[in-house]
Amino acid sequence: MDAVKLSAVLIALAFLIAFVLLLNVKSLVLGSVKQITELKDSLFRVKIQTVSETQHNLTFSIYNPFNLSIHVYNATGQYVTLQKSVTVPPMETGNFTILISNSKEFYSLAQARQENITLYVGIGTFNFTESVNL
Repeated sequence: MDAVKLSAVLIALAFLIAFVLLLNVKSLVLGSVKQITELKDSLFRVKIQTVSETQHNLTFSIYNPFNLSIHVYNATGQYVTLQKSVTVPPMETGNFTILISNSKEFYSLAQARQENITLYVGIGTFNFTESVNL
C-alpha cells in the first residue's frame, strides 16, 4: 500500500511541476508575442526620405530611432539594386543608394505605379522585408 501512496504522490508532484512549467511557458510565449507586436508597431517611427534623385540612382536617408543598429542589407526590384549594404547606428541618420539599371523602363513603371522595390532590413537580430510600390 505504501508503494501505491508513494506513486500517487509522485504522480501528483509531476502534474504540479508540469502545470507550473506550462504556466511559465505560456507567460514566456505571451511576453514574446507582445514584444514582437510592439516592435512591429514601432517600425513606423523609422523615417525613410528621398535625399536625391538622378537618372541612374536614388539616394534615401533613414532615421534610426532605436537603441539598436538598423541594417539595410539589400534592395531589389525589376530595374534596381542596392549599391552597398548600410548600417545606421542607434539614434542616427544614414544614407543608402539604389542603383537604376534601366532608367527609361524604371521611370515608365514608376509612372504607371507598377515598380516594386523590396527592402531587406534588420533591426538588431530581427530581419524583415518591406515591399514598396512606386
